[in-house]
Amino acid sequence: MTEDQSGLVALIEKIAVGDETAVSEFYDATVNRVFGLAMKIVLRPELAEEVVGDVYLQIWRQARNYNSAKASPIGWLLMICRSRALDILRREKSATKNQFQDDDEKYDLEDESVAMPLDSILGSEISTRVSDALKLLNKKQREAISLAFYRDMSHKEISTHTGQPLGTVKSNIRRAQDILRNVLEKDELGTGGLYG
Repeated sequence: MTEDQSGLVALIEKIAVGDETAVSEFYDATVNRVFGLAMKIVLRPELAEEVVGDVYLQIWRQARNYNSAKASPIGWLLMICRSRALDILRREKSATKNQFQDDDEKYDLEDESVAMPLDSILGSEISTRVSDALKLLNKKQREAISLAFYRDMSHKEISTHTGQPLGTVKSNIRRAQDILRNVLEKDELGTGGLYG
């Protein structure tokens, strides 16, 4: 674990015992990444700000549940961020339905050089392994896993979005998950970590 990650673990431990100063320090050290991920998911600054508030409130309330053996501080934080952002998207879905239909084309993964959302979410300490694993996926598998994870689409929604049969979508996601899991389990964070 890097010195930076160790420092974040120490702050989380302080937050767990009610240290408000530690919350402020943790916020300052991590807010840019949280806001950046929130913006990628919700696409609107005001919603991203709401996500950020929800994330740090959850950190304050649940810091005692954090286990550094299961996830890095950044990985844990970004998973909370993703969850809160998807909650807000679900709440806002009816109000922004047309926006999502217009923006769907932005998430077609035609450009092989586009950074995958999974890289950011899983944290920098395993991004190389994730990047390597993603290269093992074919285009349809990458697209399916990205839409499922990043856009929180159901199998049926992915089928409609891509025009692929539902069975093909399910197979692509299952194969992609198997490949990613196998690669990540070789990493110490993969076993008992984010996918454990």
